[in-house]
Amino acid sequence: MRLLDLTVEEFLNEVDSKSPAPGGGSASALASALGCALARMVAHLTFGKKSYKELSDEEIGIFGKAFNEIGYDRKKLEELIDGDTEAYNLVMQAYKLPKETEAEKSIRKLVIENSLKIAIKTPLDICKLSEKTLKNLKYILKYGNKNAITDLGVSAILLYSGIEGGVLNIKINLSALSDSSYKESIIKELDGIVTSSERVKKEILEAVNKSL
Repeated sequence: MRLLDLTVEEFLNEVDSKSPAPGGGSASALASALGCALARMVAHLTFGKKSYKELSDEEIGIFGKAFNEIGYDRKKLEELIDGDTEAYNLVMQAYKLPKETEAEKSIRKLVIENSLKIAIKTPLDICKLSEKTLKNLKYILKYGNKNAITDLGVSAILLYSGIEGGVLNIKINLSALSDSSYKESIIKELDGIVTSSERVKKEILEAVNKSL
């Protein structure tokens, strides 16, 4: 059964166990998926309102595009809840490969390296999707129902938490890699995501707190 098919309590119990997975990566994907859901909730509470009907066609188009993209990215984040656990299990299987002969050691090293890169891709995708949603959140904030503005603040916090969690999961896997050029490119990409996302999150929270 997929983690996504569990009840909230069942999922919490899976995390609250001696099993190392699902762990921080799956929790990060869930946090960001919740951030997406909250953003769309605010949009749902906006459609049909007087202020929404007064928007120009261009503004309605921008709002609708952001709403649809957030929904699409939420689905991808949901898949990553299970994807992170699957990637972790793949790495563990690689470490269990035999290493008695030089040939076995060589194969094992290659498989570990490849599995670590797969395990890095999952949280990297979480970070990318969360960053994209944070940027779309600005449009929900600009045109959305102001009575639900604090929910957008919580959404921004959850999305940024997903990014921070993703970064930690990437870094621990990077530390075990020997491919230095790959590591440098990932770290550079991460720095850009974190810098951009932190700025957007700050802008959103400042706007939310200013309205209170």
